[in-house]
Amino acid sequence: MALSHRQQAFIENYTGNATEAAKLAGYSEATAYSSGQRLLKQPQIAEAIRAREQERQAPNIANREQRLAFWTAVMRDPDESTRDRLRASELLAKAQGDFLIKIAEESETHIDLTAAVRLVLLERDAERQRKEEY
Repeated sequence: MALSHRQQAFIENYTGNATEAAKLAGYSEATAYSSGQRLLKQPQIAEAIRAREQERQAPNIANREQRLAFWTAVMRDPDESTRDRLRASELLAKAQGDFLIKIAEESETHIDLTAAVRLVLLERDAERQRKEEY
């Protein structure tokens, strides 16, 4: 089913406020709220808004390869601070799964080391608190 002129105008004007988009698309001010809500529930309109937003944001969002290239450039740049270079190398390692360990049971399970370390630290702190209470 083809979209009407007003439906297309609604899609073009929608920026998060359905009532305002409905008004700008030519729907009555008295019914703009209900019209906007009804239009957002229509799958064809919701998909068109989603597609428009993805297309609009695509040039602004770095993909995986671009992030990896950026972090690599920062890590290798001697003019960057040591802190920034270390952070870039950490982000590269996390993105590539270097902080995951494999534990063999019935199947392979991945555990995030940072979560495991946090758990150990929490248990240690809880033990210290118990000792302090006695």
